[in-house]
Amino acid sequence: MSQVKSYSALLIGTFIEALCFTLLQSPNQLASGGTTGAALVLSPVLHISSVMILWAITFLLLGISFFFLGLQAIFKSIIGSLLVPLFIYLTKGLPPLTHDPLLASIYTGLGLGIGLSLIFSSGGNTGGFTVISQILFNKMNIKHSVSIIFMDASVLISGAFIFSTQKALYALLASLITRITMEFIQSKAKGSNKVAYIISSIEFEELISQTILNDLDRGLTKLSAFGGYTHRERRIMMTVIQASKVNKLKAIVQEIDPQSFIIICDTADVFGEGYSLPVYPRGKQFIS
Repeated sequence: MSQVKSYSALLIGTFIEALCFTLLQSPNQLASGGTTGAALVLSPVLHISSVMILWAITFLLLGISFFFLGLQAIFKSIIGSLLVPLFIYLTKGLPPLTHDPLLASIYTGLGLGIGLSLIFSSGGNTGGFTVISQILFNKMNIKHSVSIIFMDASVLISGAFIFSTQKALYALLASLITRITMEFIQSKAKGSNKVAYIISSIEFEELISQTILNDLDRGLTKLSAFGGYTHRERRIMMTVIQASKVNKLKAIVQEIDPQSFIIICDTADVFGEGYSLPVYPRGKQFIS
């Protein structure tokens, strides 16, 4: 992705996230996690606008992350984390999209799912709880997923006490829809990848591998194996391929060896030659 496309995706994604907060989350009190949810919960307690609290949380977390992680590690977080409160501030006068909490939770989940997918596709993130999870992982070896779930759950539970249990359930629904939307977009995105394991007889090994290399322009790795039933030596060929080319791969392999066995698996990320390189320094990743 070019720099222009990357930053455009980051801008659009953070703007969508800000609109979700202004038009849906704030007027319906949907504290669905993250720093925006925390700001929403703290606003009636501190009697300060949620926008001001969000600015304070953002600068506080950036300062903490700079102290523990350094500038290079949080560089991608700075832009995204500052754009969200900026766009929320600029759109704070817009009227709510709906006062129906069910519709608000559905629209919020869909909007945040789309916005966050754009942000992550640009190689950026919105900081917040993400940098806290990175610090906890570095200092205490606590898994990112565990710390993120704990912090988001804390916001949801706090929302139940500050607002109501009903609104907390709607916020939970929004959070679930966000996750489902992101997974759907990532699985359908152009260039999404699959891992294929092809189990074939030795006599077909060379023809299958050459066809994959030449016709599909994909590399592969060969693994030695033995059949559990036949006790004969087999070859397992592993390759990473675009989802759009999976059917072509199946047709090619089955035409060469009708007795072949093919396993197709989903992938979360693929890094290395021929694919995108990690966007985080020294192999560290920020998990949302």
